This record gives sequence, C-alpha cells and structure tokens, in this order.
Amino acid sequence: MSPYRRILLIMTKAQANAALDRAMALAAASGASLHVLGIHEPGELRLRHELPTPPLPCVSSVHFSTALKALLDEQPARGARPGFEAVETSDPRDLVPACIPRYAPDLVIKDCSGCSLIDQRARTSLDQVLLHGSEVPLMFVPANAPAMPASVLVAVDVSHASPLNDAMVMAGQQLATQCQGQLNLLSAYDLPIAMLANPDLAGPWADELRESLQLPFDALADAHGIAHNHRFFSEGAPLRVIKSHVAALGADVVVVGAVQARRWAKLIGDTTERLVSHAPCSILTIRPAPGS
Repeated sequence: MSPYRRILLIMTKAQANAALDRAMALAAASGASLHVLGIHEPGELRLRHELPTPPLPCVSSVHFSTALKALLDEQPARGARPGFEAVETSDPRDLVPACIPRYAPDLVIKDCSGCSLIDQRARTSLDQVLLHGSEVPLMFVPANAPAMPASVLVAVDVSHASPLNDAMVMAGQQLATQCQGQLNLLSAYDLPIAMLANPDLAGPWADELRESLQLPFDALADAHGIAHNHRFFSEGAPLRVIKSHVAALGADVVVVGAVQARRWAKLIGDTTERLVSHAPCSILTIRPAPGS
C-alpha cells in the first residue's frame, strides 16, 4: 500500500489550526509533498466588469497572503517545506473544487468549519460543496483534533455490494499505516419500522435480515484482514451508532462514503453531511470510482 505522495491543505484563515498540524504531520510521516492553497474572500466591493485591465489584489488579500506565508514559515521543519499559493475569489465554492485537480493530490485536508441546517440542506457552504464535488479523498479536521490520529474507524454500508466499501477500508488502512494507528470496521443497520413495532412477531424476519447483512460485513472484513475484535456490527440509526462507537473507541478519524448505496442513499447521505457539519472527530470522505 503506497503512502501519500501529494497532500493539499485548504486554508481560509491565516491562523494556526488542527488541520495545518494534521497536514504537516501526515506529510512528514509519509514523505508526501504538501501544498497549501490559501483562499481569501475580499470584503471590498469590486466592480470588475468596469475595469479595463485585471484588478490588483486588494489590501486585505495582500495582508492575508503575507500572514499565511509567515505562518507557514514559522512551522517547525518536518521535511520539505510546503508549497504555497494564495488566491483571491469572491466565491470559493466555484473556484476551490475546480482548483483541486490542478494539484493532483492524493488527499485534501480542510478544517471543519461546520454549517447551519439551512446551508446543509441547500449545500451552499464550502464544506458541503467540497463534500459533493471533490473526487479526491477529503479529510475534515475539527479544532480539537490531534496532529496524528491514533485510531481510525471505517463505517461501511453493506446493504448491497459496492466497490466503495473496499475503497473506504483501503483508505482507512492507508491512513492507519501512516499514523501507526489502530483500524476498526463498523457497519450500522436499521431494522424496518414494521419489525420494530412488533419485535416478537417479526423476530424471525429480523434475524434473517440481520444475518443477510452480517455475512457481507464479515466477508469484507475477512478480505482485508481485519481481526474479529476490531469488527463492530451494530443495530441502530447510522449517525447514532457511529457517534457511539467514536466515543467508545476513542476514534480520531471516521471514514465514510460521500455517496452510498442507492437504497439507503438519502439516509446515509444525510448521515455523512451531518457528520461533517457537526464532526465528533476528523471525517475522511471517500467517493466511489466513476462508473461504479
């Protein structure tokens, strides 16, 4: 399993944060090159369409670029110095996803800024736009996260066979290898409401459903060599189950899919968005390969 080669860190403020510490630590551990993309939104009104030549950067943009470069220069040396670029844009939601392929990163890292329920539903925040637009593994890092994760939890959906599950496990293993951390595998399943309403009558059907999901879960774990004491197959709403296991295992990173199985797309998709918006720990999102 090859280590990361290129890591891209997105910063919207010229301030030290946990995402910067994570990017520096992972780059040093894996020998990857690190590039920092600073995104500045000007506060001044700019009538660009009236200007005959491209406008000069505003004063606040120059200050942002200078402060961000100074911040990076202050960081302790952990191998090669990170590359740096500051970009001014009035709408980073359009610019940033389009910029990512230019750097060809193996991993994109950004701080977890959170968003309101309205932004989450409308998908208007930069985090939500990146979540649904980035083809590259994307790690959101909250303010209290450690520089180097010690425990990685992969939360899969085995309601139908999908290459995404294998991709998520491999991404979790790659991260755990770089961090010399522990990998755990989780699958949460929800019984239909009809079964929950009369568990005595629906018992045999519930057991059959549970077994039908347990078999592919164990097959996935076996295929990737995950020990039985690091497998967790739990009944309950996915968001609640994931948060419960994050707390119980002391997980520093949860690996989830940005797009999930069709039958549970809305339920699990909402779960991923809510995890990113109110992250209990770092969230690593993986998208399925095109055409899968």
